[in-house]
Amino acid sequence: MVDNIPKLLYLDDLSQSKPERPGWSLTFGASCQDAAAVCLDDQNHPYRVNLQINGIQDTEVELQWNPINDTIRRFNADA
Repeated sequence: MVDNIPKLLYLDDLSQSKPERPGWSLTFGASCQDAAAVCLDDQNHPYRVNLQINGIQDTEVELQWNPINDTIRRFNADA
């Protein structure tokens, strides 16, 4: 069952130190943040989008991110 109110996740939070992510480096988090933002932008998603997650505990997350720049896009370009 999915909660009625999606949990809000700012992609910027991936590059912040959080106790629920032990061993997660801030550099790795920033790389994941940028790669996710490029992917979402390439698919023309708005800067807020709901993501349905199905698994052991189904849930819905509302992702929010900032616009990306050309440097981030070039760094994360598929070769």
